[in-house]
Order: sequence, then structure tokens, then C-alpha cells
Amino acid sequence: MSSAPATHQPIVAPLSKDTAAAEVQPIFDRLTQAFGHMPAFFATMARSPEALQHFMPLYGAVINKGSVEAKYKELAYLKTALINGCEYCFKAHSASGKKNGVTEEQITHLAFYQRSAAFDEKEKATLLYAERVTRGASGIREGAIHELKKHYSDDQIVELTLTICIANFTNRFNDALIITPDIG
Repeated sequence: MSSAPATHQPIVAPLSKDTAAAEVQPIFDRLTQAFGHMPAFFATMARSPEALQHFMPLYGAVINKGSVEAKYKELAYLKTALINGCEYCFKAHSASGKKNGVTEEQITHLAFYQRSAAFDEKEKATLLYAERVTRGASGIREGAIHELKKHYSDDQIVELTLTICIANFTNRFNDALIITPDIG
């Protein structure tokens, strides 16, 4: 009897550039240039070309634009991925988080951030908000928003919320389709 670990195959295979629709070829080219290969997340989404075409600008506008520093967006993304158990997004955003000021110590202490000296008050407020939005946004109360408003403007709260929503979207997509982590 073999004791080798079970391997999980994706439910749907990612497309290759050769099999993807013509309208998403430029996306394959850009992402292959950026990552050295086409990430499976995007190559799988390419099965719905119009969705991929619209997702890319939305993702870029939320993650790469705005006035919330990338470090805080990455912390929120990481906390969301940790809560949801999304290995793909956790690995990908551990790497991008480190590029944007998230420390290895912070990644290690993310589960117990409230008692960790690795996080300052703004980081803790960010993580708590990501946790609350991910676990049950309808349960957020005035006190939680008051704490967040100590660190963020209304526009920034919208931006941070969009980041957490995008993280939940990508977490669900990757996990539902058992997409193998290939970045990060």
C-alpha cells in the first residue's frame, strides 16, 4: 500500500494560449511576461473570455490603484485567504505582500494578529475589518466602523472593502475549481 499523498487535479484544466480565444491573447502575453508563465487562475478564467477581459481592469483598479497603501491591501487579502483557506491566493499574496512591505513575521502571525506585536493599530484594524467582511459583512456594527475610520477616509474604506471582496471572489473561484497554486 502506498503512503504517497493524494494529488488534487483541477476540476477544469486551464487553457493554453493556443486554445484560448483570440480576444484574450493579449492578456496571456501580458501575464506571461509578468510571471514567466500564464498563471492557472487567469488561464482557467479564460474559458469565459468576456469575464476575464472585464475582470482584469476591475482587479487592477482595486488592487493597483487608489490611496490605500499596497501593504494594507495585501494584509487584507492575506487575512481573507487565510480565513477562506485559499492556498492559491495565500501563496500569491504572501509573495506580493512581501514586495509591498508585509513582513515574514506578519505572515506567520496572521492567524493571531490581535495578540501579536508584529502589527500596529492600523494593521490590526485592517485585519479585523477583513475578517468581519469575510465572515459576515451584515454583522458589522458601528463600533467596528468607528475603529476603521480612525485610520481610513470614507473613500479608502470603500477601496479596502473592494479589496476584500475581490479576495473573496478569487478565493472562491480557485477553491471551487481546485486550481493548483503556481505563483508566489
